[in-house]
Amino acid sequence: MNSDGQDMIAEIAGRIRGLAAEGRLPAERELADRLGVNRYVLRKALEDLRQKEEIPASQPRNRGKRRSLGAGGIIDLTSPAELWEVRLSLEPEIARLAAVRGTSAELDAIKVAHQRSEPTVFDLELDIGFHRAIAIASHNALALHLMDQVMEVTRDPGFRSRFPAFTTETGWRHHEMLVEAIRARHASEAEEAMRLHLTAILQWLNGGADPARYAVK
Repeated sequence: MNSDGQDMIAEIAGRIRGLAAEGRLPAERELADRLGVNRYVLRKALEDLRQKEEIPASQPRNRGKRRSLGAGGIIDLTSPAELWEVRLSLEPEIARLAAVRGTSAELDAIKVAHQRSEPTVFDLELDIGFHRAIAIASHNALALHLMDQVMEVTRDPGFRSRFPAFTTETGWRHHEMLVEAIRARHASEAEEAMRLHLTAILQWLNGGADPARYAVK
């Protein structure tokens, strides 16, 4: 191939390299049309880049940049209020299912998880353990999986630092009400107790009243 042909391939390779860095290489036909070259020149440029390992041997079509949806990636995109919105859409139903489906041993485990906590001392892992015990008793594998994902976000120290301080005793008393409703197998009461608990905190996160206003008397 003459020097003009080599120069053209080098130029096209440079343009492809730029597109690949943005994660946007389309199929060969579309790429050839976009660059204004024939398929032969395009393939030579792609071959050169692959030999130099500057692009993968097989480039997925229309691959765009993606953010990780694991705990490490979503934390910068979300907020405590958004997390509580998700919990509010999920956990009242989980509590209802736990009251209906939970075995005696699972309901005992919910009570034990609550008894490990103290009214005036908030412990994140004990709180997660309590809510997870309810999810286990719901006998819904997907609900438990989603809860685990949500709690991984909650565990992140940077994410936790965005929470203002609140009345820990209020949450403890809500938990107590949940235990009583679930163990009595009062499904609708368990659902409403969880909704009350999460709504109180969500409103506080959105700048509303302190959760103490929602304490169970």
